[in-house]
Amino acid sequence: MKRNYSLFFITSIFIIGFMLFNERMYDPLPTEIKNLEEEQITYNEKLITAQILAEQLDHVYTVFERNMAFKNDKSLKEVASIEFLNTLTDLLSDLEITVQHIKPGRKEERDLYTYIPYNLEIKCTYDKFGKFVTELEKSERLISIDSFILNNGLERLTLSKNPEELMNQVVEMQISTVALNKKRG
Repeated sequence: MKRNYSLFFITSIFIIGFMLFNERMYDPLPTEIKNLEEEQITYNEKLITAQILAEQLDHVYTVFERNMAFKNDKSLKEVASIEFLNTLTDLLSDLEITVQHIKPGRKEERDLYTYIPYNLEIKCTYDKFGKFVTELEKSERLISIDSFILNNGLERLTLSKNPEELMNQVVEMQISTVALNKKRG
């Protein structure tokens, strides 16, 4: 029993001695190097962020360029409205959505923005409607979906004899294009 205690005591002294020798002989990284490593990590994060922003700046510039209008230049706003209508009808035909009604509204100028509303009535499935909204979000134009109404009442369900008719929904939407006004001078 004494032999076990003495062996345990000698082993403990040996381990403690080894740890002290190792600590003094091999000094851990100086605090300056640790601080530099932490600083390098933050700079790498900033570099990655800057690279991501640089890649996306072209898209941001295009969005501003496509949506900037001078305060007094009404012809540019009208051309943009016609271009938007062409783009909108192309998008609707690409998605095979039936257009029942499109009507541009009156321009509203509010502070730094010009809103041009459009009333739409379309007939499509839920899936195609979701794709349409997604494509509107992807557009280079600033587009606001002001409201939409799905005509999906109980009477529609009871009056419909063909199940395929139920798949297509009549959707009434009001969307607006938003132009950023810039004063000349």
